[in-house]
Amino acid sequence: MALAWVIGLVAAAVIVAKPWVTIQHTQPIVVKGYAEMGVTSDSGSLKVSVVESDSTSSRAYEAAGEALERVRQIVAADLGKFVEVLELQSQITEVYKVDGNGRRTNEVEFYRASRQIRVSTVDVEGLARVGRLIYDLNGEGMRVHVAGPEFFVSSLEDVKRQLLTLATENGKQRAEILATNSGERLGSLVSARQGVIQITKKNSSQTSSYGIYDTETIEKVVKLVVTLEFEISS
Repeated sequence: MALAWVIGLVAAAVIVAKPWVTIQHTQPIVVKGYAEMGVTSDSGSLKVSVVESDSTSSRAYEAAGEALERVRQIVAADLGKFVEVLELQSQITEVYKVDGNGRRTNEVEFYRASRQIRVSTVDVEGLARVGRLIYDLNGEGMRVHVAGPEFFVSSLEDVKRQLLTLATENGKQRAEILATNSGERLGSLVSARQGVIQITKKNSSQTSSYGIYDTETIEKVVKLVVTLEFEISS
């Protein structure tokens, strides 16, 4: 009976000790590494739509063309050779008369023509200025809609590579602090996972699980988080 009691104590000691070893020496340290970098947009674009109406489709289309020419003149005068202008869709719609009961008839009241262009340039500051000048044409009685401008960064791949290096270094430093303060030594890297890229406005805390690409501002911040797992040893 005494022998059985001793065997039971030994078995219990093994059961208690084994989970302790597993927690301390086989599970890795998991840390997050973070890095961010300010970037400046080096290209941009905006869309301009003009709408004109007249009693015939031909005159409506011609009037829209004249309005679009005013837009082109503003773009050329301000952006010069640093601009590309691409004409997009044109559309003519028939607007029917409404009778006394508020119902549409089969009689055409007038024609509405809309024409659209996209303006692209590397002069991002000039693009922002041109967008305001074009919108001001509404004050002259023209019907002009400006979508944008949107600003982009062409060197994002280089920025991502730099951020990966910085975020990995940051994560390793955190892991070393955790290991050292726990009386352990940091071992080999077990795994590394890159998070989504967040491109936000300056001083923004906005994030998304799908990533963010702010196109409204010229000055942006690119952010990256990596998840690192390291072995530990005593």
